[in-house]
Amino acid sequence: MALAAVFTQTLLPRIGGGRVPAAELLMVGYGARQHIRRNQLQHLHQEITITRRHGSFTLEESLARLVSQGLLERREAMARTGHTEELEGLLRQP
Repeated sequence: MALAAVFTQTLLPRIGGGRVPAAELLMVGYGARQHIRRNQLQHLHQEITITRRHGSFTLEESLARLVSQGLLERREAMARTGHTEELEGLLRQP
């Protein structure tokens, strides 16, 4: 019950030099707690999409935003994602 959120971040090579952070945030609710208790961590990505209205966001959303801002190369984003189809869909959006 003490776990309120899980935040992960990775630093990726920025276009033009340096590093840029890509992140993922899960606002932990009842469903996520149940998955953690049962060691069903593969379901946490789905929990992020369910709790989006509470502030959660996926790594793929973060990667797509960085690509659209011209901070990260598309191929680097594709190499870092665990959900290729989701990222491709986000990159196609205007």
